Amino acid sequence: ISLGLVGSEMCIRDSFYTRIWCMRKSPPPRILPGSINQLFRYGLDILLPNGCALCAEHVAARGLCSDCWLGLTHISAPFCARCGRPLAHALPESLCGKCHIKDPILTQVRSVLIYDDVSKGLILPFKHGDRLSLTPLLVQLLRPLFDAMASDGMIIMPVPLHKARYFSRRYNQSAELARNLSASSRHNVHFTPNILLRHRNTRSMGGLTSKKRLQNVSGAFLLKHDSLDALNGKNILLIDDVLTTGATMESCARLLMTRGKAASVSALVLLRVM
Repeated sequence: ISLGLVGSEMCIRDSFYTRIWCMRKSPPPRILPGSINQLFRYGLDILLPNGCALCAEHVAARGLCSDCWLGLTHISAPFCARCGRPLAHALPESLCGKCHIKDPILTQVRSVLIYDDVSKGLILPFKHGDRLSLTPLLVQLLRPLFDAMASDGMIIMPVPLHKARYFSRRYNQSAELARNLSASSRHNVHFTPNILLRHRNTRSMGGLTSKKRLQNVSGAFLLKHDSLDALNGKNILLIDDVLTTGATMESCARLLMTRGKAASVSALVLLRVM
């Protein structure tokens, strides 16, 4: 590398690259960190191409291929304004028969997808197969509903796992969703994973009737005594991965409303069993 003057300009001659950079008021061009990152990503895409999260077919970006995306059953209107259950047709009060007869403890419940053979291919590996790499995709699916339901000052709370199940699984899938949704929220929300606790290890609820599910989760949750003031008068959004009968959500909401004195409790879940 040699320095020299060319007229009134200071030049840097690099014989290796056979280029001359002439400096007037600006420094020599340089590769920006963003450009390096972009080149790095291009290289990774060549070596490790993105695959669909369900069928592993090559896709341009992380996520789902068009066929798998179209195979998902999204929950859209009409649905019950309270419990979010899909309705066969629109009703004047937008309430299902169950919510019309008895006012539910949850202010509103919203779900993204119907639990079926396609969607369970997303949630089962995430929940039981250590596929935390699916978190960005699942958060992206939840994002529109989360933004619509969240508000400034709202407490975002995952449905907790018992410590024995947490030890065997090593993470709480609902907490991973809630954490990532809160961290990138456009609202000033508060992620609080350690106030609502599951102190009794309930049995798996697969195959249980609605009545048995309610009995199974009765008394299974508690609130940290020194955190009750943080809940008083607050709006709370519970996050979970799958909603079956709603027994778990109702048990959590009832505790938060009666013991925690919350102003309201709503719920957002990824999949709903019909």
